[in-house]
Amino acid sequence: MAEGWFSAAELAALQITGLPATERSINRVALRDGWQSRERNKRGGGREYAVAALPAPARAALAKRQVASVAAVVDGVGCQQPAVNELKDHQRKRMEARASILALIDHLVEIEGHTRSKAIEAVVERAKNQALPPLLQNQIAIANARANGERTLTRATLFNWMKARDAAGGAIAALAPAAAPEADMPGWAGTFMQLYARPSKPNLTEVLDGWPAGDIARPSYDQARRFLKRLDAITRNKGRMGPRALKGLRAYIARDVANLWPGAVFIGDGHTFKAEVAHPLHGRPFRPEVTAILDVYTRRWVGWSVALAENTWSVADALRHAVTTTTCCDVFYYDNGAGAKNAAWDEPITGFAARLSITKLHSAPWSSQARGVIERFNSSVFHKLARALPTYIGQRMDMEARQAAFKITRRDIAQAGGGSSKLLMAWDEFRAMLESAQRVYNATPHSFLPRVLMASGRRQHQTPDAAWEAAVAAGWMPEPVPPGEARDLFRPAVTRSVQRGVIKLFNNAYFHPALEAVHGENVQVAFDLHDATRVVVRLMDGRFVCEAEWNANSRDYVPVTFAERAREKRLEGRLRRLDEHRDEALAEAAPNLKLVAHAAAEPPALTARQLEIEAEIAAELEAPPPAPLDPDQEKDQRFRRALDLERQAAAGEGLAETDAAWLARYVNTPEYRTRKLMLESFGDSFLSA
Repeated sequence: MAEGWFSAAELAALQITGLPATERSINRVALRDGWQSRERNKRGGGREYAVAALPAPARAALAKRQVASVAAVVDGVGCQQPAVNELKDHQRKRMEARASILALIDHLVEIEGHTRSKAIEAVVERAKNQALPPLLQNQIAIANARANGERTLTRATLFNWMKARDAAGGAIAALAPAAAPEADMPGWAGTFMQLYARPSKPNLTEVLDGWPAGDIARPSYDQARRFLKRLDAITRNKGRMGPRALKGLRAYIARDVANLWPGAVFIGDGHTFKAEVAHPLHGRPFRPEVTAILDVYTRRWVGWSVALAENTWSVADALRHAVTTTTCCDVFYYDNGAGAKNAAWDEPITGFAARLSITKLHSAPWSSQARGVIERFNSSVFHKLARALPTYIGQRMDMEARQAAFKITRRDIAQAGGGSSKLLMAWDEFRAMLESAQRVYNATPHSFLPRVLMASGRRQHQTPDAAWEAAVAAGWMPEPVPPGEARDLFRPAVTRSVQRGVIKLFNNAYFHPALEAVHGENVQVAFDLHDATRVVVRLMDGRFVCEAEWNANSRDYVPVTFAERAREKRLEGRLRRLDEHRDEALAEAAPNLKLVAHAAAEPPALTARQLEIEAEIAAELEAPPPAPLDPDQEKDQRFRRALDLERQAAAGEGLAETDAAWLARYVNTPEYRTRKLMLESFGDSFLSA
């Protein structure tokens, strides 16, 4: 049945009131009354008549029949209307297009006085003749949800839409087409995810190749790929990524600083520098630990410290630098490591936080996202500084160039018998570089800070220095800690008991007559990291007692500072570990070198040659074991051998059969090709000394 057009046979089959009952009679009436008709495009040919040309009683009966035929379907759609917020784009477009067409029908009914049936007929007729307003005419193809856009409106379609809207109480959401049903979860999904959700991150081919034999059919590659696309990012990566890595995919909460002020929150972090510099004590290459502190509100770099390793004192020194040069903070935010989470910081009386009257907070373990401010700073400042040095060893460094720089620095130190290498930056130069980097960073526009109008007429982000100055201009005043007070506040303090006027600290004894009055009591003992000649003693409530001095009761002939004692402990530990390795090597070698004991009560006399051999074995046991050959040295020895053999062959000298066979194999290895390129680029300097 064509939409809006009926053949005589179709009209006769419907038995509509007001029309003849037979096909021949309907054709005769149509010819007599001049009904609008057209050639029928369906099989069998003939003609079909427009609904608008039928007598009024026939049109009304036909409309009632069509509405009744779809009433049950429409009622069901009206009861299950989708929520507007859950509609997809294509559903929303269809809904809006249908609502605009029905709005025209409502206009004809309410404004021009048409009946609903007449209004629908008028809209159908105008749509067929392209007589609707252009915008509304274009909505027809969208409303009908047909890609080719050729289908027009019919009375039945419009009645369907109006019935659905009325059943929903006028809500246009009922006009949205139903969404395609979600495909059911395949039966193989559970087995697939067990194989796919593994930390080794197998690809689809590996998962399908390892499919277990059994009743569960293996999906095809395309089925598995489409199934993964249906899953959300968290479900798809759970099991392949750990909880910490999944945090990078989960939603996060951005922290607003609008209600803060300079010094409200200082955030710090220790960073192992990604390049080697000269050690301040012996000049050998090492990677220093840089601790930086930023002001969260202005993003200003307010303090830093550099040390041999991240520890309590490096963090304390960085905070001392910050609070003496800028302002004292209210909250100090640091990671969960031992650098700022220990008794030196947290003791209620002697701890740094208590003496400075600040609140110390820690981020959760393995939550670098919570410290995004300082983590980004490390990446954009310290990594950039490291990449400017020839001894950079970060991920971006070419492996061959990294290895060449490594060998040059070690060779220079070995040839000089100590000292340093020309590639290594001196310790003082490194500290000067950090000071310069701090000035440059604080004077550079920061993308986090608001844009301001510059004297040039351009708008750009504020610099951290400018944001700090703007806060001062707005009435905020910095409150730095005076240097003299800071020396006392940042002296590490411990609790010790006084015995007969003497306090013992780090194997040193300190005496003052005033300590006799507090014999047997606990006191606070503050000491200087680099001066062991005196300590400051206070009562537990903070009242000053005296400044006790080192005296002859100490165990050492001269006083030992805390820093020196720590260095001695590190040296003792390194020597102890070396001795352990030596003993282990000797224990492994000794059983193979011991003489076998004979069961005879009287051992036979040894010959002169046997005595000579026994002496050689004893000397070998007493000698230190040879140092194992470095893997790089082994590779360099092979490469040197290949070069020597190539020179012999080029000079016309004959090669032994074994040497020729070895050289033919070796020149085809990646090791030979890599070293050949390095030889062409760096010369012989890259080879191990």
